[in-house]
Amino acid sequence: MDMYEVYVKAVSFSAGCASTAMMLTPLLVCKDIVKKKTSDHVNLSTFVGALFRSSLFCRQGFILNLQTMMFVHGMGLLVNTFYLALYWYYSNKKMNVITTLFKTTLISSVLLTYSFIESTNLVVTRFPIIVSIIHLSLMGWPLLSVRETIKTKKWSGHPKPILINSIVLCILWLLYSINIRNIIIFTQCLVALLLSSAQLGLWAIYPAEKIQRNKMEKHE
Repeated sequence: MDMYEVYVKAVSFSAGCASTAMMLTPLLVCKDIVKKKTSDHVNLSTFVGALFRSSLFCRQGFILNLQTMMFVHGMGLLVNTFYLALYWYYSNKKMNVITTLFKTTLISSVLLTYSFIESTNLVVTRFPIIVSIIHLSLMGWPLLSVRETIKTKKWSGHPKPILINSIVLCILWLLYSINIRNIIIFTQCLVALLLSSAQLGLWAIYPAEKIQRNKMEKHE
């Protein structure tokens, strides 16, 4: 085994381990939810979107025969189900959570069904493209409210731990995509890295925590 093969395996192993370990990052958000005894201050789409993406990426890994991706997102399905259950338990809008989850599950089922009935030659390209569009849309949606963020001086998108988690993972999967020479995964990771970095920048400029501290100081 030459040095390049060792490097490829090391990057693949690192991406897989980091992805699995960083799935625990949302525990910081969950800890805050338990502490406040409510999940209404956290965007529901953060957890629903993560579960939705895991289902699609797990299938994409199977189609492209990428063992690392299959394992990571298989674990993601289990972990994100737990996070969503916790969110539902502490939510004051339980029916809204159930309705959103039902709609998301329906869309996921349609896409997964398509991946099974589509031609083998076509699905290898088409399904990853569909996954890319959905994945990047879910990651970038908070940027649509950037005008409102500037106006209110408060970031209301994905929490900081999720964004930092996303940036680190994007870098590792970017290296992984270069090693396996997959342009679709490379594009997924590169654009996702740019979107996450932009959102983290907005969080740094307009942190929600600063608004909350100011309100507490005024009450005191």
